[in-house]
Amino acid sequence: MKVVDENSYRLFPIKLGKFLSHKEAYTYLSLLFKSDYNTGESNVLLETLSKEVGYDTETISDYLHKAKEYGYVNITRKYIKGENGEPKTKNFYNVQIPSKDFIIVSRDFINLHFNNLPLKEETDIKGFILLIKCICLNNCNLTFYSLREMAKHLSLSYGTIQKYMNKCIELNLIERHKGCYRIILDCFDKGNTGYFPKGTSSLYKEIYNTIDLFCQTKGIETPPYKKELINLIAAKYPYTRQELKQTNDIEFIKIYSLEYQLAQRLHNVDEPINSLNYFVKVLISKDFKIHNQKEPLRIVM
Repeated sequence: MKVVDENSYRLFPIKLGKFLSHKEAYTYLSLLFKSDYNTGESNVLLETLSKEVGYDTETISDYLHKAKEYGYVNITRKYIKGENGEPKTKNFYNVQIPSKDFIIVSRDFINLHFNNLPLKEETDIKGFILLIKCICLNNCNLTFYSLREMAKHLSLSYGTIQKYMNKCIELNLIERHKGCYRIILDCFDKGNTGYFPKGTSSLYKEIYNTIDLFCQTKGIETPPYKKELINLIAAKYPYTRQELKQTNDIEFIKIYSLEYQLAQRLHNVDEPINSLNYFVKVLISKDFKIHNQKEPLRIVM
């Protein structure tokens, strides 16, 4: 997922995903996309949300009040003038905008539709995927929980989890991946090549992008961006690709080129990598020795 502007994504609190059902969670997400990105304010009509999620207005109101119970939205009922000047009541909302422990959800997720499925069923499936994302390890798209373990961490029964997991696998939205479950959709940002915190240096971006490309070539999930871990790698590999190229010193480049060192130290990767700490150990640890190759390695800078 690549974050283009503030209107293209919203921040969903991870903790809230553990308190709500899949139906309630998706309803709250829909409210987030109808709220101001900076202030969290919204005057959306229940009828509008009803058309988008497929639940009736009374059900939606109940679901949003469930989120209110946990402090994630403030709901104020006010009197306004109707079309003919008569007084009527209307809900005004102010959602909580988390500063940490959140997942970034693309608007593409809201716009996602499945062939031949009623709107309400689509909503239930997307709400389930949203909850699974909330229990993924280190905000990546992988969870190592079994279905029964998921039931302990979510407000869903084992039977409900089993039902929707089977449906998601059938629709190719989630897959079994080397002993875990992997969300296939590109609707949740992992802090990778499409998005970095403000102020991220070009060196940090290049280091992460290099690791991301390496993971892609190995067919594995790229672990989420963590500034603290990238900082450790940058201390050992402080030169950008352009700076290395300018040295014109092949031995110097071999020592400080991230591409070269990854290729030398990680010939085979046959298990999921859930944290950049794995690459910290690989790239910095003295236990990993450079192996001689039968053919000289070409370094393309």
